[in-house]
Amino acid sequence: MIVKLHSLVAKYMNKTINLEVWEDIRKKYFEYSYLTFMTLCAHEMKSDCAANEIGEIIGTNGIVEEAILPYIIKIKDSYEFISEVLSIINDYEDIDINCLYQNYIATDFSVVDGEVKFQGGKDSRDILGSYYTQEEFAYEITQKAIEEFLDNNQEEIKELKIADYSCGGGAFLIVACRICNQKGIKADIYGYDVDPIAVMITRHRLHLEKGLKYKILLGNPLLMIENDIEPLEKFKRAATGRFYSLEMGVVLQDKAMIALGNPPWEKIRFEEKKFLMHYAGSQEIGTKAGREKYIRKISEANKTFYHCFIDDYEKAKKLIKKEECFCLSSCGELNTYAIFTELCRNTVCSGGVIGLIVKTSLFKMPVYSAFFRDMTKKKDLFEIYMFSNRNKIFNIDSREEFSVIFLKKNNTKNLSVALNIERYENFADREKIELPYDLLNKLNPETGMTPNISHNEELEFLADIYEKHDTFAMHYPDCKFGRLVHLTNHSGSIMKHSDNGFIPIYEGKFIELYTAKYATFSGMDESDKYKNKASARMIYDIDGEEYPESRFFIKEEVWNSLARNFSDDCVIAWRSLTSATNRRTMLATVLPLIPTCQSVQILQLPKKEMLHILALFNSVVFDYIVRLKMAGLDLTQTIIKQIPVPDTKLFEKELVYMGEKATIEKHINSRIRMLYASDRRLDDFFADVDIYSIKREVSRKQLIAEIDRLVALIYEIKEDAFENILHKFSKYYSEKEVEAYF
Repeated sequence: MIVKLHSLVAKYMNKTINLEVWEDIRKKYFEYSYLTFMTLCAHEMKSDCAANEIGEIIGTNGIVEEAILPYIIKIKDSYEFISEVLSIINDYEDIDINCLYQNYIATDFSVVDGEVKFQGGKDSRDILGSYYTQEEFAYEITQKAIEEFLDNNQEEIKELKIADYSCGGGAFLIVACRICNQKGIKADIYGYDVDPIAVMITRHRLHLEKGLKYKILLGNPLLMIENDIEPLEKFKRAATGRFYSLEMGVVLQDKAMIALGNPPWEKIRFEEKKFLMHYAGSQEIGTKAGREKYIRKISEANKTFYHCFIDDYEKAKKLIKKEECFCLSSCGELNTYAIFTELCRNTVCSGGVIGLIVKTSLFKMPVYSAFFRDMTKKKDLFEIYMFSNRNKIFNIDSREEFSVIFLKKNNTKNLSVALNIERYENFADREKIELPYDLLNKLNPETGMTPNISHNEELEFLADIYEKHDTFAMHYPDCKFGRLVHLTNHSGSIMKHSDNGFIPIYEGKFIELYTAKYATFSGMDESDKYKNKASARMIYDIDGEEYPESRFFIKEEVWNSLARNFSDDCVIAWRSLTSATNRRTMLATVLPLIPTCQSVQILQLPKKEMLHILALFNSVVFDYIVRLKMAGLDLTQTIIKQIPVPDTKLFEKELVYMGEKATIEKHINSRIRMLYASDRRLDDFFADVDIYSIKREVSRKQLIAEIDRLVALIYEIKEDAFENILHKFSKYYSEKEVEAYF
């Protein structure tokens, strides 16, 4: 059916649109799509309806406002179009309109060879943030939220005021009505959405439930206004896709008792490429330069339409950032799931309950530290159910993590978290662990965020480590950190070829465990060197004479200014762009103080302490702790500062190791020196380091393993716990290597 409906909409668009005018293309797409689903709604209420009855059926039952209906019916060839829709849907029984609409918007329209076609892409759905929530999943969330509210209120409840501020096709509101009906409680329903078709579908579905009190409104609840705007004006803005126009603002209703939903997971920003994909070929707009060239050539009318979107987003972001209601969530790049969470928190009544599906990054990313701390300190947030998408609960990347959260005003319980959930059935019955506010702030003193754990054993490991050792920030308060050269921000001082007065820039690709000679751009074609996400060539022999060749060079005087706070000749550098699922997450080296780009972070301490840090950073123990702390792809100084590290005095302990009696520091430094034997740039750095000679034949991997065991000793890791950590790094240490080295 989807293919037939798309073909029909494309046919009528091609008959009526002006291909030279983008606004007309977007408007006609919306109008014929709206007519399609209006016909489906009317047909479900009266299966033998004729084309000329559709408007009356929809209007009489309050599915579309009186002010909007004449506008829709006057769409060119509307009755002819409706007749063709009816001829398609008459061949089908038991149509799930909500599910059908989600599948309908999963394929995008674009202009190809002078006509509109539906093929590939899902940009419209991405911008709406509209991803179908299974009603069984919505039922589980809604039932728990309603029961929490009823348990929290001793007096008899005769009516529940329930809101969904991004209601889509109404999954949460429909199940809320049914649960209230089962409990003999009246439901007073409020819903909002920026998509007029979703609003219509929700009204239609609620109408079929009979005897309900509901108000489903078109508008963007993130844009709060004092005086409401006429429905037809909002409708016209939405028809052209301008969902963040200030004319889409709403006046929110009185406080709800329960707020539910699966709010959008999108950033509030103009996605230029997605916008242009509807009107231009991918070859023309594949690069930023290509898009700039393309925009310069378009008509004035299309430029005006294009700039309307840019203007809408800029004004909306300013309004949201000024709104006191969003003071904790409107930080960094504006993410809708965070802002909707704060909206719900501020619009439920005293004793109100919130049940939402959000991205798990809300509890792990440092940018939301203040918001999360406020929710946990006040105990509003009382349960988190963390899901992985491996079983494709949502039709998005299987690596995506999301959570169901429950908040309650006047709550007294500590936060409980259920981890690593793959199925939504009976999810509320999953075993949970307690993460009280004090423990969260002990585990992440800088941010108070949840660690990146998936099992209770990992939490116990972290709690034990933090009990034994203070954090990096406490041990090294005077440490200098830096991420100095930014290839975009400093582009005016950067060249692609070496020249007098310019020096090479090091990239993260050059760094591996205990080496800054891992990869190079030497011998590569220019096109391969400078393409998007270019890979460097691995250096065959790390212990050989080859050094990395850079592809970018910065003006020396600019570098000297950027590095002015670093007084010594060497630093510890690590790859900042990394992942908790990589073969190794932390990759660090000692490096001369040379230009490093944004994919590298550096720190500087006295040499003795830098060697301690180098051994810690490159150990599997530290790497494992990093994995339990890191949510995204950027290993920042904020994460480093919160990781517990052994006291420097522990490095002074003497022991016999591999037949040599010395301090742990000397055992470690002797092995580090061997690992850097071929890097002549560091000879002066190691010249006065106290070491002994290791005369036996030993590989790089074995030296690293021997340092790993020494680091485990100073971390006071028990043998079984250390073995468990080693098995977490099976991509680095094979079973044979674990057996041989440990």
